[in-house]
Amino acid sequence: MARISNPPVARVLLFCNETKPDARRMVRTIESLLRRSGVSVSLCRDRFAAKSHVDLAIALGGDGTMLRAARVLAPHSIPLLGINYGHLGYLSGTDFPGFLKNWKSIQRGRFRIEERWMISVELWRGSRRVFGPCLALNDCVIRCGEQARAILLKARSGERPVADYFGDGLIAATPTGSTAYALAASGPIVDPCLDVLLVAPICPHTLTQRPLIVSAEAPLAVTLSTRHEGEVPSVLVSLDGQVGCPLRVGDEVRLKRYETPFQLVVDPRYSYFEVLRRKLRWGST
Repeated sequence: MARISNPPVARVLLFCNETKPDARRMVRTIESLLRRSGVSVSLCRDRFAAKSHVDLAIALGGDGTMLRAARVLAPHSIPLLGINYGHLGYLSGTDFPGFLKNWKSIQRGRFRIEERWMISVELWRGSRRVFGPCLALNDCVIRCGEQARAILLKARSGERPVADYFGDGLIAATPTGSTAYALAASGPIVDPCLDVLLVAPICPHTLTQRPLIVSAEAPLAVTLSTRHEGEVPSVLVSLDGQVGCPLRVGDEVRLKRYETPFQLVVDPRYSYFEVLRRKLRWGST
């Protein structure tokens, strides 16, 4: 679902990749522009207070900055506009010159929002939850750690067993994340409007296991197992490549669709397929 007409923007929250000097300088420039326009501006460094009232969030950086901001903003239904200052900027809605050109229109609420659903992930050790719930916009990755040895993962969708995966690991990706790590694992590109979850094995030790698309209506559970008693594999679970924790044998990773969709501001000139062609050269001959 997408909408173009929104309330005027009076309060903005800024996210910035502070490891990049150019992005820090851009923050100061944009903050000055917004204040001259009569907009209240705050910079999000650590945690965002739910009681804060924000009409629009702006992230300056690449896709990593967008992913971090999405986890913060999704529970509050605050739309996020990405200004690309990274390498690819696949999730970004504009670049710096484009933002300067279109700011007045954005301030009047003339920007397009697409809803992207996220996953909520928990790690259970027996009857005890030891991690989460934590959100991810792109994917949850379970993979072998520093030992680089194949691992055994047992997956089920709801109450239905899916498969036992033996290999380097498993990717559970949202449609938005289908163009991230899952694409490198030979997964399909999935239209973000679909209500599905992509399950892609990483280097499986069998030719018959291929990426699978399942309904997002049912939660997905993945349990770390072993082929031989006494094995102690080194395994990690990672969300969007940014947060995570180690797994033990018997641990169960539980994923489900997060109830509140993420509000992504996109360029109204381009469809999803046009973005694929422009940024990933999809369909090029």
